[in-house]
Amino acid sequence: MRVGGDFVHIPGMRARALLAALATSPGRSRSTSALIDDIWPDAPPRSPKNALQTQVSRLRTALPPGTVEIGPAGYRLLIEPEQLDLTSAEIGVAAAEGELARGNFDSALDVASRALELWRGEPGEDLPAGSLADDLRGRATAASFSLDAVRIEALLGLGNIEQALPYAKAAVLRDRLDERFVTYLMLCLDGLGRTNEALEVFARLKQSLAERLGTDPSPELVNLNAELLRPKAQELPRSIGLRIPPNELIGREQDIAAIEASMKNSRVTTILGPGGSGKTRIAHELGMRASVSQPVAFVELASLHRSEDVAAAIIATLGLSESELSIRKLGMVRVHTSLERLREALSARPSVLILDNCEHVIDDVASVVDELVSASRYLTVLTTSRTPLRISAESMFPLPSLRVLGLQAPATVLFGVRARAVRSSAVLEASEVEKLCRTLDGLPLAIELAAARVRTMSVTEIISRLEHRFTLLRTSDRTRPERHRTLHAVIDWSWNLLDIEMRSALCRLCRFPAGFTFDAARSVAEWGEVTDIDAALTGLVDQSLLTVTERHGIVRYHMLETVREYAEQQSDSEEKAALTQRMSKWGLLLAEAAADKYRAGRQVELVVELEDEHDNLLAVLREAAERREWGHFYSILAVFVLLWALRGSHSEVLKWAPDLLDAERDGPALDWVSADAMVLAHVVILGHLAHSSDQRDVARVRLRLRRVLHRRTEIEPGLRLIAELLTGRFDGRGLARQLAESTRASHASERNAAFLLRAGLYENSGYLYPAAKDALAAREIALARNDAISAASASQFLGSIYGQSGQSNSAIEFYEEAADMLWNLHSFEESIQTRGFLGGALISAGRIDEGRALLDDLDGVQIDVESRGGREPGSRDPYLSALIASRAEADLAQGHVDSGLALFRRVVGLSGFSSEGMGDSYLTMQASASVSAHVLFGRHGEVADSVDVLRAMVTARMGPGGIRDLPQIGAVACAVGSYDVQSGRDPGPGLTLIALSVKAFARQDFPSMRPQRHLDAAAAVLGAATVEAEAARVAHTTRAGALRAILDLLC
Repeated sequence: MRVGGDFVHIPGMRARALLAALATSPGRSRSTSALIDDIWPDAPPRSPKNALQTQVSRLRTALPPGTVEIGPAGYRLLIEPEQLDLTSAEIGVAAAEGELARGNFDSALDVASRALELWRGEPGEDLPAGSLADDLRGRATAASFSLDAVRIEALLGLGNIEQALPYAKAAVLRDRLDERFVTYLMLCLDGLGRTNEALEVFARLKQSLAERLGTDPSPELVNLNAELLRPKAQELPRSIGLRIPPNELIGREQDIAAIEASMKNSRVTTILGPGGSGKTRIAHELGMRASVSQPVAFVELASLHRSEDVAAAIIATLGLSESELSIRKLGMVRVHTSLERLREALSARPSVLILDNCEHVIDDVASVVDELVSASRYLTVLTTSRTPLRISAESMFPLPSLRVLGLQAPATVLFGVRARAVRSSAVLEASEVEKLCRTLDGLPLAIELAAARVRTMSVTEIISRLEHRFTLLRTSDRTRPERHRTLHAVIDWSWNLLDIEMRSALCRLCRFPAGFTFDAARSVAEWGEVTDIDAALTGLVDQSLLTVTERHGIVRYHMLETVREYAEQQSDSEEKAALTQRMSKWGLLLAEAAADKYRAGRQVELVVELEDEHDNLLAVLREAAERREWGHFYSILAVFVLLWALRGSHSEVLKWAPDLLDAERDGPALDWVSADAMVLAHVVILGHLAHSSDQRDVARVRLRLRRVLHRRTEIEPGLRLIAELLTGRFDGRGLARQLAESTRASHASERNAAFLLRAGLYENSGYLYPAAKDALAAREIALARNDAISAASASQFLGSIYGQSGQSNSAIEFYEEAADMLWNLHSFEESIQTRGFLGGALISAGRIDEGRALLDDLDGVQIDVESRGGREPGSRDPYLSALIASRAEADLAQGHVDSGLALFRRVVGLSGFSSEGMGDSYLTMQASASVSAHVLFGRHGEVADSVDVLRAMVTARMGPGGIRDLPQIGAVACAVGSYDVQSGRDPGPGLTLIALSVKAFARQDFPSMRPQRHLDAAAAVLGAATVEAEAARVAHTTRAGALRAILDLLC
């Protein structure tokens, strides 16, 4: 390994194996289990994860900081592929082959030669024997052989045959049976006029193959041997039918490279995609590049009808007549059929045939192409189609839509370039352009049509009118074919190729905005005209109207939004009504299955399924609310509120409160609805409304919930307990007795709920030991029931209890456990936030380097919360603020005061903690930590605003009639009191607040929040005697007394 220009030895074979395992896929994550298998191929150590972590730590010390990162999928090496010899060589192979394909022989030779200079020693010789070393050697050998091949081909292309000859000879000596290099050697010898020697090389190979393997040379090599025995053919023209592009092709370089690679490896490559995806434009670009080194014929088939002869169209493009000679001009040869003429014309030398728009004559095209590639090894065929040829020689390349998200995304760049071309002064707001391109599915034609409207409309106006996209998106460009002048015509072209069964299936499946599984398609679409949904799906995929993805071993089908809208327009009202009923039934069955999985302890499986079906179920839920089908509404809403609460999507829960309040709550029509679903929907929404300012809605939901509890008896005991407490007395009378009885109940769910609820009440009152005891009991019950959600909640609660009481080592254990559970539940943001707490606990425990390493690993983790049904875009980042707060304490602990305090101020800004929006209890804790840290380091003047907000927050949310969270109030008291002392604003009462915070068991999640530090700081200002006297005065104050005194001083 080279660091700073010098070679550095990595000590230890295992550490080298780890480096090699990560380096073989730079930038990509490797799972823990995969790394363990690579490093210990024979047998893993007794504690494999700890052993792996040891090797990771050892490797990190040898590498530059931040090189090894942990993410959601495991460990990865944060380096560019070009920084590694092996991947740099493989990149060199692709680059050299690309230059070769474009006819840039000098560049190809230069790239290949530089890549070959990377070899030093035998790859893998310093690694433990096993698959890792074998794979490394195999990849290095393959790259070396490929680079040798490029070097020889490039030299031949440059006419440097004498220079190529020794390389070809050396390659054949290395492997006498490698026909690729035998071919090169024969070509070199023939090119130097030594054809007899070339024929001798073939004869030796033939004899060796027969003696050693009992086989013959490949047909391609046999044909070359025969070719050397006959005169050279007359060349085809360089290109026929290709058009010079009118403007730059944007965002397709990777696709073009992939298709070029496919054309090298496959005789036939089909570019698949829906209309308007840019297939024809890419085919022209590929043809232009290929024409540099070989003849290319581009044949347009769009104007053909089914009955027309595809072969005749190709012949016409090539300009062959009925009495045409063979391309080799070996004599007058009467060819009796079109295919015979084509076989003769295209068999002389390497050439490319491009057939554009094949879908409407696909059977004829498949037959012709199969005949042609079977007749000549020289011919490469590229087709563009909405449906595959389905012949054995075909390799398919599904052309993706243009990427919309990210910096310089191709879709937004394309829109910008085309829009500026029609109106250079147009205002193109990045977020608006991104939204527009996302709505148009990243489809190039749709984007270009939309960009053309910029001539008379703003981007915002175009977006607002996209619900009528088929009328809006049309062009007057006379150079475009008719089928591409409107978006409607693009889809019409495919629609007209469908049979009645596929048309019906498309119209029914368009009701799934998030895609669908085979089972969902059968449930919703297989009826009436659709008798075989499997065949219909296959047909729609073949026509590029559906795409296929696989996740967690389950195949899903997806439809572009443009296609969905078109299909919606094709259904009549009767069909739509029947389809709505089927979608409603499908959603109900899915909701019921989700409830069964929850009760059966299959919650991880449940969450993954709900992620995939989120938007589909949401559409069904909206439909149920609009149609006032309240049974379906309750059943599906219960599933969603559980998922949204788990993900922290609180505003999404609250959006449905008006519909819940409008829904029927009882009556015979709802008797079939699960009581658990009705209660859960009310409970979660009530829990969220409890923090709102509109107490009338709270009262209405409480009343509705009471009536459901009174009328329905078949409610899960744990859920009933929670509901009864939420609808019980406000003064809490009888609560302790009810919880005590429930902790001894026979049903595990009731005991689990009781212990968790009582733990929270204990914690709010400052009784941290019994709170931890109850949480441990709840955790054990949840683990025994495979209740992953409750277990994660209990572990997270325990981490918080131990963290706020300064027991950092215990907090570390439970925070780590909770983070893993939440990650498995795909609650990624909450998992990262919990790991942020874990980092803070490590720092509080004095394990600063470990804490920093953890936070560094989390820095690179990116979560797409919008696509997972998580918090809404634009809302605050709680997980990010947790990471920053922990990093702030690490900086302070290591003496980096300026950066640490700046990070704390950033946390407060991210949290939105202000007098207008006072945030939740966690944000209050972070603001208290920020104030405390600034005061301890003499920078109290920078947090005066936060102090005022903390006082106002206590008055508004924790004062009389508010939430009585004693440790939280204690943390506020400590922060505000210390500020009053150090700023001189009110030293006496400030000291009292600090002293009382001890009696209130103030939270100590971060070192800066520890009351003793603030008492020591106060002693430096007021004198130790004064501080000791005040501490002694309040020493016997009860919790209730401390609470009253703090509120009196703050409110």
